[in-house]
Amino acid sequence: MIRNTEKLIREFKNNPRMDGTILASYCRITSLYGDRNDAAALFRLFAEEPSDYKRSLLLDPIMRCGDQRLAEEIAHVCFDGKKLKENMPGDILHVLGFLGYDRMMDYMVECITANDWYLSKAACIGLMHLPCERYGEILADEVERVYGQPLFPELLPALCFKFTNARIVPRLMEWGKQASSDCNAGLILGIAAFGRSQQAQIIRILMEPKWEMCATGTGSHWWGYMSMQMSEITFSQLISDMKDRMPLDLHKGETLEAESLIVHRLQVLHDLMEVKLSDNLHPLRFAATNKELFSDLYTQLFQWSNEYKDDSMTGRIQHVLGYDHPLLNQYILLRTRMEMAIHREMELEALRLQP
Repeated sequence: MIRNTEKLIREFKNNPRMDGTILASYCRITSLYGDRNDAAALFRLFAEEPSDYKRSLLLDPIMRCGDQRLAEEIAHVCFDGKKLKENMPGDILHVLGFLGYDRMMDYMVECITANDWYLSKAACIGLMHLPCERYGEILADEVERVYGQPLFPELLPALCFKFTNARIVPRLMEWGKQASSDCNAGLILGIAAFGRSQQAQIIRILMEPKWEMCATGTGSHWWGYMSMQMSEITFSQLISDMKDRMPLDLHKGETLEAESLIVHRLQVLHDLMEVKLSDNLHPLRFAATNKELFSDLYTQLFQWSNEYKDDSMTGRIQHVLGYDHPLLNQYILLRTRMEMAIHREMELEALRLQP
């Protein structure tokens, strides 16, 4: 067991009211560097009081560091027959799916349409990791039953890749025109699950106002970033495209429509970068990870091409939108946060290179 996990357990037992942010930080380190022993120890701590919402944070390192043997133990402790015990969080279904444990799949499929958003979400994300061939017809029927509706089990469309191919993508895009922004996650995740071939569609979703990918209240921006990684879209692509849309010969107020779209796209780019800065781990085991260095992205966003022309992103915002536009201050604050990330990035690289 790594020292971080030992300290997490000790600190939590000494102070059960530990702040959730601090606990989540401990969990993240174990998720990255722990092994099966860490996962087993944290599951024992979780099982002492599974209804405690803070202990549910332990499930992330448990699933990322666990194995099939631990999954068997989790199922034994958390299930009563073929159903979750009442005091167990639905995220257990995500954990079991992530670990490749397929013995509760009948129950997970039932939970997709449960009148419980958290349970349905965990079931769908868990099933994305598992072989669903024998449930293909059931899943297809569930999608057809709610197709075109504004509200539906949000993550259900993410399972489309389990029973069909990319030919369904245009239908998912069309569905997005009627869907509530509260249900965007499953649609964008479902499209991104078909990989690099859907880059153009994912970029379109990210940047079209209808999809509200800067809606931090619904979490759409978080799912947008996770979908970027699944389709291997880079921030470098988004930044280049944004700069192309804001040439220095475009003047403030040329058209209200163009300005409104620029503002939206700048907000989306900002919010997606904030998610990258938060360094959340991907909920899917098989997803690609964005490896772009903050130092490279910082240069692309904020460096002048020469000392006489401020063609950085902040310079373009000033030129096109004005010196008093709220986005200017947001990007200045983003620059500061990225500077801090660069310090950490270089420090970790220096430690890695030490003999």
